[in-house]
Amino acid sequence: MTMSEGMVGPGALSARDGQLAVAVRLPWYRSLPVSCVETVRVSVDGVPAPVRSVSVGDFAGRVEEAAGSDVTWDLRDPLDVVLDVAASPGGTYAVEVAVAVRIPYMQQAPGVALVQRATARTEGTLR
Repeated sequence: MTMSEGMVGPGALSARDGQLAVAVRLPWYRSLPVSCVETVRVSVDGVPAPVRSVSVGDFAGRVEEAAGSDVTWDLRDPLDVVLDVAASPGGTYAVEVAVAVRIPYMQQAPGVALVQRATARTEGTLR
């Protein structure tokens, strides 16, 4: 099993205030602070989709704002990623999500934390 398996699935798509949202699972084997999220990139039907906000636990805001948060992204909880894409009930979407998370306790070189990068794809229909 790779770290990207199970990161998103067909049931991961939903609508939040009329916008398309994706529930993204942490591509790592243990919980991490949400401040470790470096990037979240999403494309819908092959077109890059701006990320409007992300939320998990008590954190809600832009990816850049997560750096100052002490909230933990629990392994059991999805990161809700709301896109700047209008959601159409009954619409089918092909979604690709690329996430980069910094692993603070592992180094790839002295003083340089490992960054885990994972990409996952799914297709689903909004109900």
